[in-house]
Amino acid sequence: MMRNGKLFLAGLVVVFLGAGCAQKVQVKAIKSAEVSDSSIKNIAVLPFENDLVSQSSAIDSALENHTLNGKKYFNVIDRKNLEKIIAEKKLNDSGLVELINNDGSMGLKEIETLVTGEVAHNSVSPSYYFEERTDYSQCVKNEVNSKGKTVCKEYKKYTVKCVSNLYVLTTNVKFIKVADSGVIFAKSFTENSKFSHCSDDSKILPVKEVVNTELASKIAKDLIKIVAPSYLYFSVTILDDEDIDFEKEQSKQLEVAIELIKKDRVEKANEMLKGLNNSLSSRSYTVLYDLAVTEEVLGNIYKANDLYREAENIALQRGEVIDEISYAIKRVAQNISEFEKAQKQINSLK
Repeated sequence: MMRNGKLFLAGLVVVFLGAGCAQKVQVKAIKSAEVSDSSIKNIAVLPFENDLVSQSSAIDSALENHTLNGKKYFNVIDRKNLEKIIAEKKLNDSGLVELINNDGSMGLKEIETLVTGEVAHNSVSPSYYFEERTDYSQCVKNEVNSKGKTVCKEYKKYTVKCVSNLYVLTTNVKFIKVADSGVIFAKSFTENSKFSHCSDDSKILPVKEVVNTELASKIAKDLIKIVAPSYLYFSVTILDDEDIDFEKEQSKQLEVAIELIKKDRVEKANEMLKGLNNSLSSRSYTVLYDLAVTEEVLGNIYKANDLYREAENIALQRGEVIDEISYAIKRVAQNISEFEKAQKQINSLK
């Protein structure tokens, strides 16, 4: 990989957070998958046991729809063919593995990994409690204020009965490698949700089937984050304090560049900061740092890494340790590591 190559899978979504002294932007970078076995590209999802919440369908859909830069990451085999074979031959997981290895019925020879599992827990648990209310239409104690006016000092209190439903779904998922029937990945996922209702409101508690089917979709998304590269988001601070003497025009350039970043005009801000950095002979760690942020925005994470380190060297020569720069160097080093892992995973699936 060329150091100067653009890392198209890393980037930054410009969203300024808060209006306080520290201006921040939200950064996005790629995270590698925990599972790196290349056989998961060609994958099929079997019907799950005890699946009253469409868990296997949710996982099948999540795998089918997961994309990186507009390209599908998985090649998901048609479920109808699988279900037909299972129904006709009454196969279990190991039987289907054997069938695929031996004759590849109905074009299923391309399957390299099977996803199987069970819905281990699917419940809703109500809990009852009382809440206190105040009836402002009924006064139980009056008093005369300093102006001689009668006012209510205490209103009537009463309690209402309430119920809180806790919905819980636990699913055990297993990835089986067809070639040797070995387990590539196995994990238990649990999601929960809570809804409440009191006797004096008009809320209707949702039925278990509806909520837990939604929880099944959340579990499918949690699974994708483990078995495929995905994006993570974090905040990065923009520096706006002049660390050396700026001329009036240079101060204005820094101000305008930061304003451009706010307005998602990152390429223009990058150009302006490069010019400003040149005019300052690369003596300002503030400008170098902000320039590095824009390079992250544009996906040039190796260039950003060099600029952050250059900014740190200038600060250290002055006996200063800048928290934002130290954090950026650690962050970018981790992002480069994750990117390179993700690239290997993506390339292995081609």
